[in-house]
Amino acid sequence: MMAYPVGTGVKMWLAFQVEEFMEKPTSESPDQAMALLQEAPLRELIAARVISHVIALGQTGGFVLEVHFGERKAVLASSRGGARTFASLSTVAVLMQRLGHPRFEVDVSNYLPGRLRAAQPERSALMKAGKLPKAARKSSKPAK
Repeated sequence: MMAYPVGTGVKMWLAFQVEEFMEKPTSESPDQAMALLQEAPLRELIAARVISHVIALGQTGGFVLEVHFGERKAVLASSRGGARTFASLSTVAVLMQRLGHPRFEVDVSNYLPGRLRAAQPERSALMKAGKLPKAARKSSKPAK
């Protein structure tokens, strides 16, 4: 049986527990001052119905997700550290539906169109010429 702090509900206990999974920002700049939250703890918070709202914040070339729960807020983290940046709102929508929280707000006040990653003209030329290596096809037969 799990014990949680006296005087708090299970939802607040879960939010309290999630804090240990949140990464503290390493930079002291105001833009990076928010804590980072991995996807697995976010999924648990959504399942416990602790999330009050999610905002897709526009920035140069894409969007980051700001998650509000209780009196805390955090930004969804990437697997390599730092904030996870989405190139389009459709990608954000697919993720939020998959996690079970299909509603989110959009703030485009700081959004600037652009690319997240640099263009790769050599790869583009190879693709147009049909010279990219083909991906291995998955076999429909079960492995023995």
